[in-house]
Order: sequence, then structure tokens, then C-alpha cells
Amino acid sequence: MKIPEHVTLSVLLAQFAVQPEFGLGGTALMVAAGCLPDLDGAAIVAGWRFYRKYHRILGHGVLMTLFGPLLLALVGAAAFGWEALATLWLWLQVSLLAHLITDIYFYNWPVQLLWPFSRRGWGVGLLTWNDLVPTVLLYTATAVALTWPPGAQPAALVSIAGLTLYLLWRSVRPRPEDGWSGWLTGSWATHSAPFWRWLTGDFIS
Repeated sequence: MKIPEHVTLSVLLAQFAVQPEFGLGGTALMVAAGCLPDLDGAAIVAGWRFYRKYHRILGHGVLMTLFGPLLLALVGAAAFGWEALATLWLWLQVSLLAHLITDIYFYNWPVQLLWPFSRRGWGVGLLTWNDLVPTVLLYTATAVALTWPPGAQPAALVSIAGLTLYLLWRSVRPRPEDGWSGWLTGSWATHSAPFWRWLTGDFIS
């Protein structure tokens, strides 16, 4: 999953409890937790080869999973009150785990969940890099959540359920190669201008 999609997924997860209780500050913490694993993406400053070697390893390992949301929850509890610590930690953990789950199931780029204790990686690869279905589901629901607060929770629920069903569908029906469905699931990007790929968060192809 690309960074803007991780951001929107975190915003949608926040609608169930964190946004109603803690407002935009809580949602910002959810986004931070949902993007924590991609801190290892900063490896790109050292070059593409270094990035390919260490992305989905350093920030996606068990230490970040265990301690990253906890540290953010402590920051949130200091701001919102210490009685909020357990609630914040639970939802921030959900946001980070959602990042890891989508990374595993979306693309065939192994995620080393147990690093530094194990180098084993998991990657199912159900989708192509430029599949528009998750992008449309997440962007649309986030726009609804941000512009129409009464519809935020239903939009989040529909989007996340739709994304789950789409992944299940792709697990039994591989990506089509041609036609409108082939275009929608990735071939649109082949001859598109960089601007359109950037809108989906594709900054590397």
C-alpha cells in the first residue's frame, strides 16, 4: 500500500473511536501510527539500492510494532489525560497493524515482521502496484469523512469492508490482463503522465 493510502486508511480507522473522542489530535496520532513502519522509507536518501535492501524491514519489524504505538499513546495521554492511555494504545496499535496487513497482502514485496530476530519475510501479492480499486475506496470514504462528519463512520465501514472483500475476490480471481477491469487494476499507469501516478502515491515508477 502506498503512503497516501496508508494515511487515508488510518483516518478511516480513527472514525470509529479516536476521532469522536479526541478530535483531530487523536486522528493525527492514528495517521502517525499508521505511517510509522514507513519511516524506513527514509532509506531512499541513501540511494535506490539501499532503499530496496532495507525498506519493509527496519520499520516493519517487531520492535516498531510493539513500542511505536505505545510511545505515541504516551504522547497522546500526556495531551488528553492519562485515563486515555489504554484506548489510545489499542487504536494506535490497530492502525499500525493495518499498515502491516495491507503491505503483506497487497504486493509481493516481503515484509520482515520479526526483524531483528528473524529475516523471514511475508508477501502475498494479491494486487499490482497501481491498482485503482483500493485508492478509489479509501480516497472517496476519506473525503466523505472529512466533509460530512455524520457520515464518517458509515463511510469508513463501507470502505474498509469493501477493501477486505476486494482482497478476498483477488485471492480467488487473479488480476485480469485486458479490458476495463485490466485498466482499473493497473494497466492505466503504463502510459499515463507522472502527475496521475503521483496522485495515487506512486512516486517511484
